[in-house]
Amino acid sequence: MNKNTGFIGLGNMGSMMLDQFLKLNLLKENDVYIANRSREKLDNFAKNYPFLNICENNTEIAQKCNRIIICVEPSNVPTVLLEIIPYLNEESYLMISTSTVAYVDLYKIHMGKITKFMPTLNSTVRSGITLVCHNELVTEEDKKFFEGLMSEISEVNIIKEEDVKLCHNLTGSLPAIISEIMLELVRAASKHSINVTDEQIEHMTMVSLAGASKLFIEKNMKFEDTINKVSTKGGITYEGIKIYQKTLPSVFEEAFDVTIKKYADITENVSNVINELISKK
Repeated sequence: MNKNTGFIGLGNMGSMMLDQFLKLNLLKENDVYIANRSREKLDNFAKNYPFLNICENNTEIAQKCNRIIICVEPSNVPTVLLEIIPYLNEESYLMISTSTVAYVDLYKIHMGKITKFMPTLNSTVRSGITLVCHNELVTEEDKKFFEGLMSEISEVNIIKEEDVKLCHNLTGSLPAIISEIMLELVRAASKHSINVTDEQIEHMTMVSLAGASKLFIEKNMKFEDTINKVSTKGGITYEGIKIYQKTLPSVFEEAFDVTIKKYADITENVSNVINELISKK
């Protein structure tokens, strides 16, 4: 098995991972082959990493690499697979960044070694959780390779496919969810400010949030324990917490219902795309 690693797709996540892997010397430049629809992104990487191998198309990646990391939109995964499948072999190992394309649909195109994974924006600062789902054909050597890469920029959690919808809500979506909650907190606080600017309120919120996160992880404090330590019955925080406890459950329940349904809808749409593409072959 050759040690070349190919990247198909250099969007936000693909670019982030490749940049991290190269900066940390987890992959050697001359062992990495990259392809992307936009030539500009390829050229930008080539400027910073001159020994990378720039490929003209996805099929060149499949011809040169047994290890292929695919980071494209879920709806584009079937097209990419159909492009490269003539050049895959039993040694080919596909790592696909998706939470919404089911294995049963991937197998309609390629029955081989496939890992599905869900990176997060937090990996930019070498933090957060990457969800990983291996199929039964992925070897221990393959797992060691991929998990070794991802564990350098995040915590790796191995999960079952049926748990992806829930877990991705708790990992990949969390930076945006927390940002929205904190943004609304800042906006509400701003209405009561006399001299403190919105920028100062946002900064105080961010630093306090970072400190709380350190408490959770470094001191192994549970959420409920933290509430009990900060919120004294009859105190100021306690009165605010009562409002949050009353209103937030329904908000989060509704959000989970909507997002999990959206996952299911996208999975079904991709399945239909695959069926249509296969029927035309």
